[in-house]
Amino acid sequence: MAELIDTLPGIDLPVGDVSRELSKMWDGHAENALTEFRASQMNLILHFGRKVDFEDAKERFEVAVRFAQRYPSRIIVLCPFIEEGQAMRAKLYSQCFIGDSHREMCCCEALMLGFTSEDNGYLFNQVSVWLESDLPTYHWFSEVHSNRIEKYFHNLLLKVNRIAYDSNIESEDYRNLNWPQPEKVVDLARARLLPIRQAIGQYLSGFDMRLLKSDLVSIEVQHISNRQGEAKHLMDWLVSCLGISDSSKVERAIKKLTSTSEHPFRFELKYADGRFLKWESSSVTRISQIRHTLFGSEKQVAIRIKPLAPEQELSEVFYF
Repeated sequence: MAELIDTLPGIDLPVGDVSRELSKMWDGHAENALTEFRASQMNLILHFGRKVDFEDAKERFEVAVRFAQRYPSRIIVLCPFIEEGQAMRAKLYSQCFIGDSHREMCCCEALMLGFTSEDNGYLFNQVSVWLESDLPTYHWFSEVHSNRIEKYFHNLLLKVNRIAYDSNIESEDYRNLNWPQPEKVVDLARARLLPIRQAIGQYLSGFDMRLLKSDLVSIEVQHISNRQGEAKHLMDWLVSCLGISDSSKVERAIKKLTSTSEHPFRFELKYADGRFLKWESSSVTRISQIRHTLFGSEKQVAIRIKPLAPEQELSEVFYF
């Protein structure tokens, strides 16, 4: 049976030889050494769960590599085995990239570890050996079961700078985990919402807050199934911006749309006197629409929203 580590690029090596091969690769005395182009700023641990789809895993690995082109990183990829009882395996991947000016070069490295779920203690020890100890460490969970994450609280996650996950694909259990340092836990879905928050916030800032809040009776956010995390954050943002307290009588609802919806992500503010304010994204264009009747007659405004690239989402959650 193919394992996740088999689907990712790199050269198979004995686990104990990876550090030695890395030293040879960046040896400044070796012929054609690339030491001058290697200047890691951080450790990035991409941690997969056992049920992650192989294609999704490859796509997320490529995101990590593109991130490392901008923020030179040592990438450590943790790949659990589907079949138990196997010995740890390792792969080493390295690549150099030429910058836009053709005078710049950046080299990155990815160390991959295949392990079984019984290797918890060994996993922590091996990752510790591979980390560049003088650099900050960022941990990105991808479809790891919440029960397993709890077992990493006091070893693998003890000294990380930030922990990232994506609530669009992870279960609600992630939100309910008793994280030892919750301020370090960040959600990619919230970062993905940044261009929307900026564009809509800029537009709404032109209205008097009393006009937006007076007689408001409900806020409804609608989304397709793979944007549930963003929907939750959009609701939280709207509630915060409008200054709605928990004791308010304003109704709040998050509803799921069909995957074929023409407007896959949207919200609506409804008022007691029949007025409304709606925002709708489009499934075919970056142009979204705001429609409202705040002044009586209906007005429509087009807003262009450029989404963040996945590697930009990572930089947003790790650095900002």
